[in-house]
Amino acid sequence: MTTQTAIPTELRRQVGRAWREIRRGASASRIKDLFYGDGDDGLDMALADALSVLAQHDEPMRMGELAEALRITPATTTRAVNCLVEKGLAERVRAEEDQRSIVVSVTPTGQTYYAEISERIQVGLTQILSEFSHDDQVLLADFLERFARSIDTYVDSQGSPNSEVQGS
Repeated sequence: MTTQTAIPTELRRQVGRAWREIRRGASASRIKDLFYGDGDDGLDMALADALSVLAQHDEPMRMGELAEALRITPATTTRAVNCLVEKGLAERVRAEEDQRSIVVSVTPTGQTYYAEISERIQVGLTQILSEFSHDDQVLLADFLERFARSIDTYVDSQGSPNSEVQGS
């Protein structure tokens, strides 16, 4: 195990509070509604992520490819696709190269909805980031990317959640 420098308690608490506020704070649900819509016409963030991947992909995707791109389980992918299909934002079709396989793609309605979401996000992020200087915006983007990679590294280093049970 790598020796780590101790992080001061107050700094850990400050990051923890910011993390919680981003994930669960009062603004988190409001920003979701502003970006992804609310009520029956809105999408939760997981569905919006699935729609985004499908809309940005030029060809229909196999469910496994979509699961991998979203970093979620196949069962969770199936539930997300089911919801998108029910809303008319995605469709399942037989793969041309293998009629036994099913692929999923965004519908024209889904593409339009994705464009609307993207526009709202771009406008929102522009306004949010306007409180930062250009240099701070660049630093923030770099830090967030590094933070996400650090989370991945930590999770990967911990092994499977069931590894202790399986090893017994």
